[in-house]
Amino acid sequence: MKDLYMPGSPSCPWNTADLTPLSGHLRRVSEDFYVDEIPAYLPSGEGPHWYVRLRKRDLTSERARDMLARAAGVKPRDVGMAGRKDRHGITTQWMSLPKAPVDPEDERLEILEISQHRNKLKTGHVRGNTFRIRLTGGAEEAEARLPALLARIEGGVPNYFGAQRFGRQPPADLASLAAPLSDRRRAKEARFVASAVQSVIFNRWLGDRVLDGLLHQVIAGDVLQKTETGGMFCTEDPAVDGPRLEAGEIVPAGPMVGPKMYPATGEALAREAHAAAAVGLTDEISAALAPLAPGTRRPALLKPHNLTSEIEGEDLWLSFSLPSGAYATTILGVLTHTAGEMRQG
Repeated sequence: MKDLYMPGSPSCPWNTADLTPLSGHLRRVSEDFYVDEIPAYLPSGEGPHWYVRLRKRDLTSERARDMLARAAGVKPRDVGMAGRKDRHGITTQWMSLPKAPVDPEDERLEILEISQHRNKLKTGHVRGNTFRIRLTGGAEEAEARLPALLARIEGGVPNYFGAQRFGRQPPADLASLAAPLSDRRRAKEARFVASAVQSVIFNRWLGDRVLDGLLHQVIAGDVLQKTETGGMFCTEDPAVDGPRLEAGEIVPAGPMVGPKMYPATGEALAREAHAAAAVGLTDEISAALAPLAPGTRRPALLKPHNLTSEIEGEDLWLSFSLPSGAYATTILGVLTHTAGEMRQG
């Protein structure tokens, strides 16, 4: 029987737990997983920085960057990229160099387009990603099960952090995870660990909200984010803001803890404090976290765009777009009640 919670995270229930999941799975085959980066802007054609659109196969973005740097004779740190793409699969993304690119002549990396622009490409200069994914064996129950599942997904699913942030086994608490934050000998790990600490707290807060039936509701003191602009405010009247949430104008924004995080109030603040305490956030961890993670907010709901499905023999193809920072495995998880990761077979 498929788990009703995200694997390894008993406090993170699927919001499709009451629906029968699909039995299909994602194989460890490149041609089953396609990702295309949606850039925040396109190169203008003029400027000192060379922009390159790449297609990579079964390579991390870091490895592709290093190959591109070596071929052009520049340092890897001089190569800019907006975000990291999955290692397994066929993915496209933009990178920038301070000089004209040279083809690395490796069959795993293909240069699709070259242009120029006035600035180096930096982390965050990306709007999102478009996915095309094959679920092997997912067609058998699709006609009966898929409509209800897709309707639930289109209404918004919990925007959990998954295996890409934690590894295969998400930590249950912060005690062991946070050790590198105050250990100068492990400084290289600290920033990654800081974001993982934030994510553990966020997942617990969001899971509690799902369990209590509050995923699609505004509660007193909630911090809300405007869908169109990203601007945040604290609700003054949940009865007024509830219809705006239903209309998709706003979304509750959960805690990514840090000293500059936009503060909640009232009931919402109490729920955030409870979630942080439940996973073991202490004053010592907060103090170590502060210099590494200033704090922000993350939308509680994830709504894919242009969600379509197609049956091909015994397999099911899914296509959709997600904003930057969201995970395709979250969408697959609510469909299959698994981690949504690639596997052999």
